[in-house]
Amino acid sequence: MTRGAQRQQKRRMLPLYQCRSATPDMKLCTNLLIGILAFCLCAAAQDTLGTLPDSEIALLRSDIQTKKTDILQQNLTMSDEQAAKFWPLQRSYENDLSKLEDQHLALIREYTKDWNNLKDETAKDLGKRLLEYQKKRVDLRSKYFDRISKEISPTIAAKFFQMEIQMEDVIDFQVASSVPLIK
Repeated sequence: MTRGAQRQQKRRMLPLYQCRSATPDMKLCTNLLIGILAFCLCAAAQDTLGTLPDSEIALLRSDIQTKKTDILQQNLTMSDEQAAKFWPLQRSYENDLSKLEDQHLALIREYTKDWNNLKDETAKDLGKRLLEYQKKRVDLRSKYFDRISKEISPTIAAKFFQMEIQMEDVIDFQVASSVPLIK
């Protein structure tokens, strides 16, 4: 592989906020989103998610969803016809994702009750349920990637999930940093 081809391959693997081919607006929006998501989730990091009231969780989710939608609107270029098909699919995806996140939150809450004195049997159960949650999340992404690809275009689907996965990674990092390690 030539050096030019190696650089091109490396550039393809960079996250959006580091990619040289991303427009300055895309980089700015992505960096802004990362900052906003980190700020929104700092409240969760100060206290574990397991003890946050449902009302605060709902506010965090609402704020994050608004920011995600703003970023998507600024970075997904679609015709009116494509947009009319995309946004209902995106809302449906977010609703299904929210149901999955409810299961994840319940798992975190269960874990935080006994995190400092976790029995092997409970740890095994929680670990398997966490892996099952991760599998369901990948399956959900795959389902909607296929639907968006078929109903709109594979390029729109790929770009949507490129941004969506980056945003979810930021959220996942904040959530993970708020959950204490097993003692």
